Amino acid sequence: MSEVALTYTGSATRQLAAKVGAIAGVGAAAAFLAGTAVLNVPLKATDRELVQWWSVDSHQVDALVSMLSFTLAGLLFLVFLAHLRTRLQAAEGGAGTLTTIVHSAGLLFVATLFVSAIARGVIGYAIKSPAETQPLPGVDMLRYLPQVSYAVLGLCGMLCASLAIAVTSMLAFRTRSFGRLVAWLGIACAAGIAAASILLVGMLAVPLILLWTIAISVALWRGSEI
Repeated sequence: MSEVALTYTGSATRQLAAKVGAIAGVGAAAAFLAGTAVLNVPLKATDRELVQWWSVDSHQVDALVSMLSFTLAGLLFLVFLAHLRTRLQAAEGGAGTLTTIVHSAGLLFVATLFVSAIARGVIGYAIKSPAETQPLPGVDMLRYLPQVSYAVLGLCGMLCASLAIAVTSMLAFRTRSFGRLVAWLGIACAAGIAAASILLVGMLAVPLILLWTIAISVALWRGSEI
């Protein structure tokens, strides 16, 4: 096979891989949004109201759906992150320090997604699992276990995401791996996410993560600067 043919094949393979990463990014954003929206545990309910809420069959199913959605979002985000790292490495000239920071912070964000998934769904899973059906736990467990999800993802996870987004934007400005529009969008999203986390309202940062992920996915799909 000629050198030109090999170059074309390699380019086509990279373009296909980038499109896979883009699709994974959009899928991760959709799954994350679904997992966040489907479960709305009342935050200021009395003990009796909280027990009644969790006793409803549809709410238990919602907890399971939320857990599965977060897990799917984490898996798809891993694929998206791998292709983002490939693009940043190519621009930085190998496995540079900044690319490593982006990848590591992204992995930590995915880890918090998985922990959050368990915290959101374990009650529904324990009650609905045919193999080991469990009774409804005590009210303290009902109240604070979902808070584990909010604390882990809303504080730790969001700060990790903010770091990954900010460093990606730094690389975009330095290497032109992405266009200036995406770079400035990343700076704004990273600042908003960090502020929401510090103010302990990290879940309000979810739309910013979705916006950034979709923007990067579009850039990966186009294979050009935006």
